[in-house]
Amino acid sequence: MFFLNAYKLLQKKRRPTFIPLFYISCFSFVFGQTKSNDQYHEWFDGLVGIENTALYNGIGYIEKYKVINDYHKFYKTTDFLPGSIVYDKNYYSGLEMKYDLDEDLIVLNLKHGLRIVLLQPIKKKVMRFTIDNHSFININDSLASAFNILGFHEVLLENSSFQLLEKHQKKRFQRKGKNTVYHEFKSRNFNILHYNNEYFTVKNRKDFTKIFPEFKKQIETYSKKKSFPKSTYRQHLVSLARRIHELLLEQKINSK
Repeated sequence: MFFLNAYKLLQKKRRPTFIPLFYISCFSFVFGQTKSNDQYHEWFDGLVGIENTALYNGIGYIEKYKVINDYHKFYKTTDFLPGSIVYDKNYYSGLEMKYDLDEDLIVLNLKHGLRIVLLQPIKKKVMRFTIDNHSFININDSLASAFNILGFHEVLLENSSFQLLEKHQKKRFQRKGKNTVYHEFKSRNFNILHYNNEYFTVKNRKDFTKIFPEFKKQIETYSKKKSFPKSTYRQHLVSLARRIHELLLEQKINSK
């Protein structure tokens, strides 16, 4: 009876709704422990209607640029990809989304009755999101602002020592065809290490040795042993960062 009354109340209000942790705990008890957290949230959103949640508090999305080839502005593909989002301190899963790398924003494909709505969540309320099993965080603190590092960044590696991030972005170019004007977008990605309350741009082992001069010998030795082609550049950075994390842990243990 409690859930029925709560549902009727939400239907009457038809406005963004905060999902208290207590309710989620109750739902977990009702459905048993075989359901995942994502299933709980999808069930709740289905019960109250996604349009009754805070996620629906966004901006309508309109495509601004004409594209006639594969040089589009989105992450991976122009198709909507499966994902989840932490928005205004609430978690939503089972979503369809795109990540616009030109304007650094998310586009959600939401249902509103029989209609499909393309919605752009308010960026400052997005804490983190996943798209196609890749995790992104929203950096908007004063420290990052001082380093001119803001917006969504993919988390390549996160541990107790540091975060290794990648900024996905695409630069826009206007082109003129025979009878039309269109745009092409080219990738301009770069990597960042967030360590000791500072942000460092990292491209190769030399950048890591500048940040960790005490491990210069170990970094060079490790890099020589590991051979990565250019196509696996990201794997090389992640592998090297993992090794440096191990060295930092060893240093901490030995200092005790």
